[in-house]
Amino acid sequence: MSDIAAPPGFGSRIADSAGVFGAIFAALCCAGTSIVISVVTALGIGFLRQDAILWPLMLVSLVIALWGFWRGLQYHQNFGPLLFGSIGALSLAAGVIVVHGFPAMQMIYGGALVLVGATVWNVLLRRACVRGHRCETRLT
Repeated sequence: MSDIAAPPGFGSRIADSAGVFGAIFAALCCAGTSIVISVVTALGIGFLRQDAILWPLMLVSLVIALWGFWRGLQYHQNFGPLLFGSIGALSLAAGVIVVHGFPAMQMIYGGALVLVGATVWNVLLRRACVRGHRCETRLT
């Protein structure tokens, strides 16, 4: 057996990005961000604006994103995106579910920014591995 992990498949490559997008969308919808509410209403899917639908959507999206970060870790051996993604996910979820008012909005926006940064970092590390930089040995 080789100690080099196979390049991530299509699902693994987009899991972090798709999960982060879904989680941020659900969180901003729960928070009542006007632009998101306007788009949801214009698309005729305003019935989705219920916590009973949005919380599970956000949590499942975060699990998918963290799985994508974990698959990236297996490929490029850098714990940074997984660590920052976990912190961002915790902040986002806590801001929506536990904390309320002004601090909740700060946690939601901060968590969203950290998640987007972790996703960009993960994508850049994967691309560097594809080009053969800094990825001579990978976790299996």
